[in-house]
Amino acid sequence: MHRLHNSVPFFLFVACALTVAVPAAAMAANDGRALYAQAVEADDSVSYSGTLTSVVYEGDRAASTVARIDHKSPNRWRIWYVAPADAYGRMIVSNESLTYQYEPSRNRVYSYDWNNTAPGILAPVDVGRVQANYSVDLGPTSSVAGRKTTTLSLVSKHTGALVQRIWVDDQTKLILRRENYIADGSVGAKSSFDSIRVGISLPQDLFNLTVPSGMTLVSGATYAKTTTNTNELVKSLDFKFAPPNYLPNGFALERGSVASHDGVNTVEFVYGDGLRTFSLFENASGQLPRFNEGESEPIVIGAANGKYAEVSGQALASWNAGGLNFTIVGDLSTKEISKIGASIHP
Repeated sequence: MHRLHNSVPFFLFVACALTVAVPAAAMAANDGRALYAQAVEADDSVSYSGTLTSVVYEGDRAASTVARIDHKSPNRWRIWYVAPADAYGRMIVSNESLTYQYEPSRNRVYSYDWNNTAPGILAPVDVGRVQANYSVDLGPTSSVAGRKTTTLSLVSKHTGALVQRIWVDDQTKLILRRENYIADGSVGAKSSFDSIRVGISLPQDLFNLTVPSGMTLVSGATYAKTTTNTNELVKSLDFKFAPPNYLPNGFALERGSVASHDGVNTVEFVYGDGLRTFSLFENASGQLPRFNEGESEPIVIGAANGKYAEVSGQALASWNAGGLNFTIVGDLSTKEISKIGASIHP
């Protein structure tokens, strides 16, 4: 390495130039992005045990879940549900490849593929996509579960809307609290640790994928295998897929899959911008999905009349056109759904 001697004036010049070229706001933005990248990867190296409360809002209703989470880094999970009452005793154990879901009330253990069943708070994040579409703004410090945290606000670069806010533990960089916001700016879902112990040693026995005496191991629901080779997927269909000609800013096609139910093949394409996603389902049934009484309301999609509802914090809209059924499910406003749907021409 070449070293500069007696170069204090030159050093001061460079330092001053950098001060001018990189204002405080830009430095804060860089700090926010760096902290976000650390937070996304933190549980790969930090073991912990804690109680997490999650709330999903649907109109004037709220559904709460309380779970005890034990995590042995990098990839062992044990999630035991305490509330609501109908979930009490349910337990999920996983190595991020195979997942066992224990249902004591049924004396059964369901086996799943982790990629299809991972809880939302543990879903993988594409940091590059997020940072391409969102600014990551540093916020004030606060306390979550008795630990000092720094807030990060993720704001769409395209619309200026706040989409997510997280509270990052200053010591471990774990995300201790998260709020997701919907199109009208209100909180659509949130989760927060009520208590947490970090850097602890957890016995391996907690995470063994075993079947207790008196319980039966069965295969869980079968999910269609996903692929990023969507061109070949379209060629395999027994109907002509109609793609959307409009996507919200920052959204792109991520993956697709085909599933068959009662002899009807349904294709699902997933689009996302790093934080938000929506799924487009198409099939040749020409039939709307079943809605519970009083659950849906009418919506106009292009020249078609359809139905719209909010289910588990997600918007769902379905309509028929050209002999096909189209259904969009995701974190979208009715205006966005209508515009996407109107751009589909079967």
